[in-house]
Amino acid sequence: MSNIIERISGLKAEFITKVSEKIVCVGELQSYEIVWKQIQDIAAIEIKTILKHEFPECTISIPQSKSTYPDIKMELNDGLYAIDIKCAELQKDPWYDMARLDTIFEKRLDVYDEEWEFLIKYDSQTAEFKQAYFGLFREFVGYREDSDGVKYRPYDGKVRPKTWAEIDDNTVYWDTKEKYHEGIIKSQKHRWKENITKYLVPILSDEEKEDFKALF
Repeated sequence: MSNIIERISGLKAEFITKVSEKIVCVGELQSYEIVWKQIQDIAAIEIKTILKHEFPECTISIPQSKSTYPDIKMELNDGLYAIDIKCAELQKDPWYDMARLDTIFEKRLDVYDEEWEFLIKYDSQTAEFKQAYFGLFREFVGYREDSDGVKYRPYDGKVRPKTWAEIDDNTVYWDTKEKYHEGIIKSQKHRWKENITKYLVPILSDEEKEDFKALF
């Protein structure tokens, strides 16, 4: 399994070069809608082609729906692997959905042996493709200081990516799976504590508070 992960990670330069070449051939990127419908499809097809050449024995699938994770699924005898493809504007730091804190273990980390991220940066003002990035999924996950864990959006617990500056500086907060898992758990606990304190405790009667204490 480790050899498979190393081989896929080792295709980074080829992924970035060939996908970038294909995207440039498209010309102007007229809108965010075009980026999602055309550019991500181009990236998925090109990456699938490269993977199929490298792993001819592998079953590689691309979902029909954009809301389905992952954008590229690899099934080998020794495991299941995922590649997520995202686009983000140069004008603002990436803020796309990566996963849900509450279900990330059962739906992602317990399912896939490894995950990667392919990120496309474009300029929404000049309608130009700027740069592509590729790496392990966890390497793109941001850091939230108040939880000392993974970055997330408070109201729904959606995991969020690093800033452009952190991406371009190759800042990695979760360089091992162990640190990544610890970072997730820290943010899970922090988010629930904040929500319970802010939204639940104020509406509980003394009797209800005793009922909740009994849970522990």
